[in-house]
Formats: sequence, structure tokens, C-alpha cells
Amino acid sequence: MKTTTIFSLLIIFCLKIQAQTVIEGSVLDAQGKFGDAIVTVTAKGTSIVLAFAETDTKGDYRLEVNSQSDSLTITAAGMSIGQQVKVVANRSQRLNFRVKEKVLQLKEVKVHAKKIRQNGDTLNYSVGAYQQQDDRTIGDVLKRMPGIEVSDNGCIKFNGKSISKFYVEDMDLLQGRYGLATGNINAKDVGLVQVLENHQPVKALQGRTPTDDVAINLKLRNAAKGTVAVNTMLGGGGQQSGGWGFGMRSLSDGQNPIGRNPLWTAEVVGMYFAKRRQNITLYKGNNIGDDVSQELTSHYSGINAVELVAFAPLGVVTPSGSGLPQKRTFDNQSHIVSMNHLEKIGKQSELTLNMSYLHASIRQEGVSEADRFYSSNQRLLSSESLIFVTHMNNLSTNLRYNRNGENGFIANVLKLDGEWNNDNVQSQLTSDLTGVAPINYGDNRVYQYFHRPSLTVSNTMNLIQNYGKRTLDLHFSVGYAQRPNTLMVGVDSLLPQTSVHYNQELKSRNIAGDFHTNFTFHLGLFSIDYGVFANANLHGIKTDLSGFTNLMANGTQNHTSQSVLNDLWYNTYELSLNQQYKFEQAGWRLSLTCPLNLYTQTLDDRITKNKNKYTRLLVTPSFTVNYEWRDWSGNINATYYKNVGDPGSIYSGYIMNNYRTFQRSYVEHLSETSCFTTSASVGYRSALTATFFRINGNYGHTRDNQIYSYEYRGATSVVHAIDKKTYTDNYAFGFDGSKGFDWLQSTIRAFGGYNYSKSELLIAQNLYPFHSRTISIGGGGTITPLEWLNIVITSGYAWNVSSIDVVNNYSSQTIRTATQRIKFNIFVTKQFTFTTIIEGNYNNFTEKNRHTWFGDMLFKYKLKHIELDLQANNLFNQQQYTRVHYSGLDIYSSTSQLRPLNIVGTIRFKIL
Repeated sequence: MKTTTIFSLLIIFCLKIQAQTVIEGSVLDAQGKFGDAIVTVTAKGTSIVLAFAETDTKGDYRLEVNSQSDSLTITAAGMSIGQQVKVVANRSQRLNFRVKEKVLQLKEVKVHAKKIRQNGDTLNYSVGAYQQQDDRTIGDVLKRMPGIEVSDNGCIKFNGKSISKFYVEDMDLLQGRYGLATGNINAKDVGLVQVLENHQPVKALQGRTPTDDVAINLKLRNAAKGTVAVNTMLGGGGQQSGGWGFGMRSLSDGQNPIGRNPLWTAEVVGMYFAKRRQNITLYKGNNIGDDVSQELTSHYSGINAVELVAFAPLGVVTPSGSGLPQKRTFDNQSHIVSMNHLEKIGKQSELTLNMSYLHASIRQEGVSEADRFYSSNQRLLSSESLIFVTHMNNLSTNLRYNRNGENGFIANVLKLDGEWNNDNVQSQLTSDLTGVAPINYGDNRVYQYFHRPSLTVSNTMNLIQNYGKRTLDLHFSVGYAQRPNTLMVGVDSLLPQTSVHYNQELKSRNIAGDFHTNFTFHLGLFSIDYGVFANANLHGIKTDLSGFTNLMANGTQNHTSQSVLNDLWYNTYELSLNQQYKFEQAGWRLSLTCPLNLYTQTLDDRITKNKNKYTRLLVTPSFTVNYEWRDWSGNINATYYKNVGDPGSIYSGYIMNNYRTFQRSYVEHLSETSCFTTSASVGYRSALTATFFRINGNYGHTRDNQIYSYEYRGATSVVHAIDKKTYTDNYAFGFDGSKGFDWLQSTIRAFGGYNYSKSELLIAQNLYPFHSRTISIGGGGTITPLEWLNIVITSGYAWNVSSIDVVNNYSSQTIRTATQRIKFNIFVTKQFTFTTIIEGNYNNFTEKNRHTWFGDMLFKYKLKHIELDLQANNLFNQQQYTRVHYSGLDIYSSTSQLRPLNIVGTIRFKIL
């Protein structure tokens, strides 16, 4: 028996050795010169690509193949060498190609390369197969690729899942701010876009700790490697109205067109990508409404740093978001500078520095209207015309060192973020109480000023080391955040026959640190993780509110110095025993997590002289099942967790959230929220047919031991936390799919969702159970019916309604919205592209601006080293746009002032 077992293990070991085949060599011409070539390997007699490699700057390649076939077919192909094929035995060897120059006669021969190739867990998209004549950056091409979705804020998803890493030549230069890459790297410099499924970025955990994460890697063409590229854009123009003069208008100008002549835009982008060094440095600025700060958005964290949130529930009442691109609604002066540098140290180590600075002044104008539920037979209506200006100065730095080896990993990240921002708002408010006892609260002029600086600094270290079949993971993070904020409000007759001035001072500090360690045992198909987690989170909150009088329901005043002051320390301490059990075999991955958390909260309120301490033992189990079979994947997850206390539920003095809302949250019992969630999804992805889709559903049940009570005093709401159990149920279902076709170079996409929630509201001491339903559906795609015409279409529809079942005479309203957008790209010549865009928006709730149409045009002319663009925006010269949405039982609409018809011309050219 023992001999048989040993013999079987030897057979398996030999088979594994046989499966690992390494083929390397070079692709050179007769003179020993090299050119661009792609080398692929297939099993003899089949067409499925098992592996591929692009030749490097010396003409060398390397292939690693897992195949049981006796013979392999190796193909070297390129535009200048044609295609050369060799059949060899399936064993590790060196295979050189000596090729002859071969010019392809494209007019006589059509070359159909595969748009998507699959190599294990890696999908390789050919950029050239999807790139259109009008695509300038790689971000433009990503939007055309089936299975890949790029949202309006730049976030990238693959088959419905957000990516966890973004690489350029296998290096994470930007640490989550990959908009700097997708918005600036030239599409023609990228050969392949690789989607890495089940991606494990830590080499020491590969093969030990499986994941279902997704990453993207850009493979550059050889010509783009090792060379400095500096691109520049300059532009200017004007708009139909808005006056002349540099800078922005003051707040006192009133309702005016958005924007100011002359219009200008500029950028300088420098890039360098080599084997041991990468750099992206840029400046961008404009006053045409483009949101240059979007490229600085971090879509994932390079390391799990301690969570730092300095408690600051203050803000100004601003024009609600329109949902339109910011270039239509923003009057801006914006500038960003960003420097990102990566240096490789040895074979396994990297040092990365990311720095960015944003300076911006943004002006918006609009009208916000609210239709609030007051009682079963009364509604509170308000309308406010607002002029909003914000000034932003934001500095962000990130210094990272990491060593990523097969046996060990170490990373240290130092982060520093500072903001010096302030907001100014002038508005005029009217409000009425309708129904059985109508009240008119008159007109009110309001001035708001919010000074909101902040500082955050943190350091995080992560160490992972393998010891045979065991893995040790150590993680330590510490940080500090502060927000010394001031909110000042002057109101003329907000309440009946009163004029008030509010001043809210807030000083908030957060000191936090956590340490955790995991030790993993690998036992065949099983792995067991045990670890200890310790966390300390300290919140210091000090506030002072002047000018506030709490008007009680009976008209009496309740105002003491203590009721408007807060001076407290709210601290939490956690000590957890983490345990996780995993099983993996034949496509199945099962995981059971069950941490035991000893949670302690202390409160030291120096105003009320109240000192409390709470201790709870929390158990938060989670169970996950993943299954993969060929091109199919499935996931089921169930989680239960409990949150105990938070800074927003412990202060006894009133805080002015904004001039319409005053809130105090302290009650004697500790706030507790328990939540059970479960989700399931099924996904399919096929590189062969370019088909991708995912269906998902989830359910969540939440119970709280406290509920917030709303009391309206005119247009002002006073909010209290009440000791009363409440619940929320939420059901959601969604789907998203896309498919690519060689026919007419087309890609189609469809998506949709249904959401149903059931909750409770406490208004004027009356409890109202309510239901909310939302249905959304949409689709779109791109098609090239003629060589000179490309069409891009998107369309979306949504229905939203909230209702109360226990009120017989309450009539709910359904909000319906729709958006359609069609884009025509006409390739007049290889150098000249004409683009026109028509966009329609609809909502059923308002008579004014119910249908809004936008039109834009772009003329693009490319010379050898220069690109000339001329764009005309808002061709129909729309002046306003209205958006409507539900929030609970309240209906909100916002009407935004728009930038009028404007024309901007730009010139792009390459300096280096």
C-alpha cells in the first residue's frame, strides 16, 4: 500500500513537470535586426491559443505553456514579417526565428486577427481591433470593449465587478488614480489591454490565498517604451452670453448665464515608461467646465490603511446635482498639477511617489424645490433660488515602498492629505404648509459661509512571510485627522417674523490605530487562518452653536447654554480573534469566517459630566461560496454583523447640520444596528464569442434600537434620536451584459435593475411605514455600418415611487425619467473626423423643462504631429435643466442654470 502511494505520487509529480514547458528564443531578420512580433503557441491541430508573448526591445520572447499535447505549433507574426510557423515537440527548448521582410498587400489581403484571446485567467483585448479613428486615449477605446464598463466618474468594471488593480506594464504607478492613465496615455501606444481574473497581487500568496478580484494591465507597444513623451494642448473660445473679463462673477450678480468670456483650456502631459522606471507628470486647467479633478479620484486603496473620519456633520444648502456633465452647469477656474513616479529597486522592490494639487473656484446657480411629507393630509413645500461658489485647495501625497517576492512581501505607505476649502451661498427661500391648515412662511433671504479645512496623515505597514506551508501576515496602521470648521448663516425671516444669525463652531479630531496578524495553515485542499485584530479609535468633538432657539411644539422656548455645546471624547477599542476556514477543489471555493470581537466604548461628556462605558461581545459570521466551470461563475454570500455606537449618535448638544436642520443625537442607551445580508450572482464570459453578462440579487434586513424623529418649524427641521426599535428591508435585482460582433465592428450592451425597500419614518411623533420601488432599464452600443461612419447609442429609463400603506387618503406619485444619447462619428478622410451628438432628457413631474434636448459638434483634423479640434457645445442654447428624484417620502427637484452655446478651438501637439 505504501509503495503504491509513493508510485502514484511520483506519477503525478512527473506529469506536473511535463506540463510545465518553457519555450524561449528570438525573432530576428537575416541581418540580426529585430522588429515588433507576437509569438503564439497552440496545441498541434487546434486553434486555441495556450500562451503568447510580444518580443522585447532585443527581439527576444519567452513562453510558459501548460499542455498535455505531444506537439506544439509556434507562430511568429508581425506586420513587417507576415507569419511563420514551426511545429516542435512539447518540451522546454530554445526556438529562434530567422524571418524575411514581407510586405502585406492590405488592398488584396484582409487580415482578421482575434479581438480577444484567452490565456488561463487572462483575457487579452487587441486595442487595434477596437480603436476608431476618433479615439485619442486608451480610455476612449476601453469604452468600446465588450465586458468592460467605464462609468462617468472614470471607475472601470469588468463584467459588473470593479477592478482592484490597474497596471501599466505590470507596475502600479498610480495607486488607484488610474484616470491619469486612461485619460492621457495615447491609444496608439497600447498594444493589448489585459484583464486579469482571480488576481492575487501578492506573489507570496499566489497559489495559497485565492481571490476573485479583477485587475487591468496595459501592455505598451515597443515604440512607447523607454522614451520620454511630452504632449501639449492649448485652446480658447467664447460663449453666446456671460460678459467678458477674467475671473468669475461675485455672488451678488444674481441669476446669470453660467460661464464667462474668454474661454480657455490648456494642458501639458509628460510620460515615461521603462522596465525600471515610470513617470506621469501633468498640468491641466480650464474655465470651460471640464472637471479636471476627476482624474485624481482614487478608485481603490493601494493598501488597507486605518479608517480616519474626523466627525463633521456640517454643510451648506447648495443647488442639487443635475446629473449632467459638469461642463454644462459649472462656471469654473480649475487647475491641477500631478506628479507620479515609480522606481524599481533591484528585482523585487519598488518606490512610488504620488503628489497632486488642485486649485479650483466653481460657481453654480439653480433653484431647488422640495415637496416634503408632513402628515397624511399636509405637505411642506419650499422653493429656494441659490447662487453657490466654492473655493478648493487640495494637496495629496502618497509615498510607498514595497518588496514583492515569492516568499515574502513588505509594504509601507505614508499618506498626507490637506484641504483648505470654503463655500459661499446666497439664496432666497419661500415655503408653505399646504393641506387642512395652510401656512405661508413668506420670503427669506439667506447667506451661508462654510470654512472647512482638514488634515489627514497616516502610515501603514504590511508584512507577509511564508514558512513552508504556513503564512504569517502582519499589518499595522496609525493615523490622525482633524477638521476645525466654521459654518455661519444669516437668515432674514426664516421663521415667522424673525431674523436670525447662526454661528456653528466645530473642532473634530480622530486618532486611530490598528494592528492585526494572521497565521495561515495549508492542509491539502483546506486552509485555516487564525489571527488577532486590535483597534483603538479616539474621537474628540467640541462644538458651540450661537443664535439657536429650539422652538417647541407648544411655542415655548427651550434654550440653555448646555443645549448648544458639546465637549466630549468618544473612544472605541476592539480586540478580535479572527478565524477563517477555506476549501478549494475543482472550481469550488468555500469560505467560512467567524470573528469574535470584544468591543468597548467609552464616553466622556464634559458638558453634562456624563461618563459611560459599554462592553459587548460581537460575533460577525460570513459564509461565501464561489464556483467556476469553464466560462461560467457563481457566487453566494451570507453575512451577519452588528455595529455598536458611532460619533453621530452620542452628542447631547444641538449641532447645525445646515441652516434647515438642527440635530441632537444622544440617548441613554447605546445605539445598536444589526444587519443580515445575503447575495447571489451568476456570471458568464467567453473570449471566443466576446459575450459577457452577470445577473445578481441581494436581500438585506437591518434593525436599529433608535430612530430619528423629525419636527418641522417652518422650513426648519429639528431632529432628535429616540429610543425606539425600527427596521429596514431591502431587495434588489440587477443584470448587465455586453457582446461584441465582428460584423460591422459592433458592441451591444444591456442593463437593468429592480429595487424595493421597506422602512419607517417618525414625523411629528407619528410613525409612518413606507415602501419605495425603483425600476431601471437601459442599453446601448456601438456600430460601424460603413467604413466612414460609426454610431454610438445609449439609452436609459427609470421609474420611482414611494407610498404609505396605512394611510387611505394618501396619494403617491410616480416619477418617470428617460435619457437617450446618439453620437455620429463621420470619418470624412483619414485625417478629418466630424462628430455630432444629440441627447434627450425627460421627466414627467414638471411642466417646465419636461423635455430637454442638447446638441454638440466636434471637428477634428489630424496632421502628422498636430491635431486641431473645434467643438461647439449646447447647440440648442438650452438655458435650464430640471431633475426630479424621491428621497423617502419626499420629492425633490432641482433646476440648474446652464452654460449657453459656446465654441472652443484647441491645438494638440507633441513636444517630445
